[in-house]
Amino acid sequence: MKSKKIRTQAAEIQNRFFQALDLLIESGRIDSLQSFCNEYKLHRPKYSNLRTFSKDQTKPGTGYKFIDIDSLYYLVADFGISSDWLITGKGGMYKNKKGA
Repeated sequence: MKSKKIRTQAAEIQNRFFQALDLLIESGRIDSLQSFCNEYKLHRPKYSNLRTFSKDQTKPGTGYKFIDIDSLYYLVADFGISSDWLITGKGGMYKNKKGA
């Protein structure tokens, strides 16, 4: 059985998700990927594997294809990430210039 290829738009959204998450970790607003997953009851191994794959798409996949939609919501609602930027890539990463 042939696996379904991830559409370009979905891959770009996923890449922006991890870009925002990494910046939030670097800035100290989130402690780590593990703490983010624990806080929002997300499956950490899935996100760890997806993050690795989003950085280096030459590595083989692990069966996980997509982040959960609610994880996008958490970045927007709780961390001030722009939904326009997250979904379309247009505008700045944050809703405002202060970053929250």
